[in-house]
Amino acid sequence: MTARIDSSARVNGLRAVEMENDWLRVTILPDVGAKIYDLVCKRTGREVLWHNPRILPQKYAIESNFDNYWCGGWDEGFPTCDECDHAGEHYPNLGELRSVHWNLASAGTTAGNAVAVLTAFGPISPVRAKKTVILRADQPVLTVQYGIKNLGRLPLEFIWGTHPALKPGARMLLRIPAKTGIVGQASRPSLGDPGQRYDWPMVETRSGVSDMSHTQPADAGVLCGHYATDLEAGWYAVEDEATGDGFLLTFPLSLCPYLWMWLSYGGWRGYHHVIIEPWTSYPVHLADAVTAQRHRELAPGGIFDVTVMTTAYSAPETAEEALARLKNHVIK
Repeated sequence: MTARIDSSARVNGLRAVEMENDWLRVTILPDVGAKIYDLVCKRTGREVLWHNPRILPQKYAIESNFDNYWCGGWDEGFPTCDECDHAGEHYPNLGELRSVHWNLASAGTTAGNAVAVLTAFGPISPVRAKKTVILRADQPVLTVQYGIKNLGRLPLEFIWGTHPALKPGARMLLRIPAKTGIVGQASRPSLGDPGQRYDWPMVETRSGVSDMSHTQPADAGVLCGHYATDLEAGWYAVEDEATGDGFLLTFPLSLCPYLWMWLSYGGWRGYHHVIIEPWTSYPVHLADAVTAQRHRELAPGGIFDVTVMTTAYSAPETAEEALARLKNHVIK
């Protein structure tokens, strides 16, 4: 059994790398920050990732507002999530690597697995980034390895996170092994007050008690950004309550102890999506994280390495069974 890889594919005129096995089809866009644009569950035909219904993949300048060019898919954030000024530099939202051209260093098969290696230099920070995407030949398992090396002569302060935008059904269940939730922002009192801490997933609000583990439909017209903290394990799953279809992500808890949950139920630009992001730090604003002393620092010549893994599952398989499929690859 061998996974397949095609480095000559195209999406909206852009270079694309397409990977495929018997379960999943994956598309990577090197010219748009090496984002993963497609993650398709072949047996159901389900596109797991959210695609912007109004914006197609395209190149854009680093200074541009990410939100105005965001086509959806799965991105990463470095050295910040929120736009900010820090150490004499201005960093755009989701950082400096999300729009740059990445070089496709190699694309082929190793031991039957499809492997793509992409690299890029930071236009602001003196870093070299490497992203290795591996699609297993024998399982519906995608592994993404990231490495960021400080090429400069001074320590580099940063935060890092991964940003998969998921396409929700009418009602999804957020399976998150967290003890604490923190309200970052909310468009209505029913989603909490900024700064409020609560016992995940039940938040007591001025409008009553809300269960944050259940999503809302697009016509709810609400938006919130919450943190999930005090995580008991490095994984989460988002599951369609009607079909049992799910997306499960594992991440190293020692490196990414926080989840940032950006939940738009029609309340931001009319979009309906669920984005649950493992981050090294909280808040997801570099300057504020430095003030709170919850940032990370990369020494000259140092390398920040992190690996995440994902799988898709469908009923009758459960999230627990999908997690067990990855147990031999648990990230300590």
